[in-house]
Amino acid sequence: MSAIVTPGSDDNILVMAGSLLIGLLSGELVHRMCQLIDEWPHLGTRHRSSKTKLVQAVFTTKNNQHFSVTIFFIVSLCFVSTSQDVKGVVKQVLPWMLVWALTRMFGVFDHELDTQEILDETNALLGPGLAANYWFALIKPVVQQGIQRKVTNFLRSRERTDIRSFNKLIILIPDNCQLRVTKGDLEAQNIFSLGEIFFQTERPQGIEQTVYWIYESAKDEETKNKHGQKILFLFDFPQILQSAMGENIGYREEEIPHLRKRNIKAFQDTLENLTDSIDHNKSKKDVTFHHYIHKQETNLASVLREKICIEEIQDSLETDTSYSESENEED
Repeated sequence: MSAIVTPGSDDNILVMAGSLLIGLLSGELVHRMCQLIDEWPHLGTRHRSSKTKLVQAVFTTKNNQHFSVTIFFIVSLCFVSTSQDVKGVVKQVLPWMLVWALTRMFGVFDHELDTQEILDETNALLGPGLAANYWFALIKPVVQQGIQRKVTNFLRSRERTDIRSFNKLIILIPDNCQLRVTKGDLEAQNIFSLGEIFFQTERPQGIEQTVYWIYESAKDEETKNKHGQKILFLFDFPQILQSAMGENIGYREEEIPHLRKRNIKAFQDTLENLTDSIDHNKSKKDVTFHHYIHKQETNLASVLREKICIEEIQDSLETDTSYSESENEED
């Protein structure tokens, strides 16, 4: 006599659990197949015309999912095998499969943390691309032609005794990727232009980089002392950052926390790697990056003065260390 599965029996619970599990797995499979169809038009762009990469992207094997899915499927088959009513099992599976496929397709259970995790895994950052653009447009030709020589020659041509030069290009990176650098805005913050230095590039027009000066002393800055000592320097703010990640441009900072911060870090890291590829010692002497927290009361002249002071102290310490090491080697 064949066994009869009655409602409430242990066998019936196992059959229901197995049917539910098969339904969820089947619904997920339907969802992934739909994703595969949607992604197919992007085969040549996102997946480099590789069908294997396309399939791997849709049917990810992260966290050994292929093993866990196989185990769950086998277990669910064992559960439903206790029932001889095949049609009944199918009727239980189909609703669960449909419900799960629809909830996945319409993103019913999607969450902000899931989006953040995906971005972390795929390294979906603007920073590296923006950095490459900025490097080719400005930093590469500037570093190759030598900032120290250019700034020194410029200051010598002006015959000024009240100005000393800081021979590095300062790349300012405010945390909000927002900075007004018009002549009027800079003068309002006690940053004044003295002229321009020309850098040759592959483009006929080249680059004209403005040379600025600030008071060396904050006290002279307050009193506008004409005879006070001044510091000559070059600085630049990557406008490309403001265009891509500045304020009020629809950048979803609230929806994806810290994404701007991660992009800025990727931007700076990429630029440092690119400049080091030319000549590490040369690029270190010619370019410095300053990522700072922008506040309403921030005085840009003070930010630059502090950065220059820190850089000069570090350079002095490195010079002393190198000198001591060379003396020890001679001994």
